[in-house]
Amino acid sequence: MVAVIRSKMTSKTSLQQLLAAAALCYWVNAFSASRGAPTTHHRPPQTRLFQGTVSGRNIAASFPIISPEELEADMLININNNSASKTISSRQEEHAITATTKEATTEELVPSTWSQALHHFFLKDIGPPLVVLTISGFILTRCQLISTTPFSITELVIFASSILIWWIQEYFFHRVLLHSPFDWIGKSIHGAHHDKEYFHISIDPPALLLGWLFAAHFIIKAMLPQYHLCLTATIGYSLAGLVYEWSHYIVHTKVKPRIIPSISPSYQQLSILERRIIQPIMKGYAKMRDNHIRHHLIDDRYWYAFSVTEMDDLFGTNPNVKDVKREIRKSRDGFQ
Repeated sequence: MVAVIRSKMTSKTSLQQLLAAAALCYWVNAFSASRGAPTTHHRPPQTRLFQGTVSGRNIAASFPIISPEELEADMLININNNSASKTISSRQEEHAITATTKEATTEELVPSTWSQALHHFFLKDIGPPLVVLTISGFILTRCQLISTTPFSITELVIFASSILIWWIQEYFFHRVLLHSPFDWIGKSIHGAHHDKEYFHISIDPPALLLGWLFAAHFIIKAMLPQYHLCLTATIGYSLAGLVYEWSHYIVHTKVKPRIIPSISPSYQQLSILERRIIQPIMKGYAKMRDNHIRHHLIDDRYWYAFSVTEMDDLFGTNPNVKDVKREIRKSRDGFQ
């Protein structure tokens, strides 16, 4: 009986902590918004080879003449679609960076090193630190309940399932809603994201990050009344969301993945940590970046996957790049 009362008191206290964190987020966001009107920047010209798909128009409805700059940006893509190591050469990337920033007048400084990227994401922007703080609060609350509700296999399955749900939701939200045939505010915001230069700062505002996180928490709580299971599911789901937010941010910066071939003499000099953990992460980052560049610069009807690029293979949105380019050029020639 005492344990039940203690559990209920802890749950009540945890809910109060969550509400307090939400209130803090609202206050910080309101303060940030009140600091002044946003600066108006020049919107650069489109850099995608195919532009008609964002607004749901037919493939031949609007196709611009491809400029040399656009062709240079298109060179970012390694057209060997079946290669497991889809990397971007330094020379090609320099061409693309020059092409996509030549006419831009934006004031934002896009990170080009890992230290700059980490500093901007976790120290300069307020949203991600608030998400980290909130997730830490969830983890601490769950740890406080271990004495009454110890970890179990069921909880581990729920944790893994919540991450899987994020991956599936991430793909279909992007494909079905953000690129929907009907107009709504989410599609408009995503269209503005596509209209920007590829290399730019892409971090969601704090209100959206925290609002989504707490909305998910209360939905999960309605589905899982046992509070310790609700916390575990929320932690898994929000961690997957934080990884996505970081990954989407980093692929839009100028930070290059550092991949050392296993046959290189330098590879043998790497530590076990670098070989077993850092290098696989870099290869995954390169694949993710390559996939997202294709989505932005070749054809945004394909390559919707992000955290798990294999989702495109599973749902048929990873066509051969040469075939897509051939289709686009046929449509352009027919339209002209």
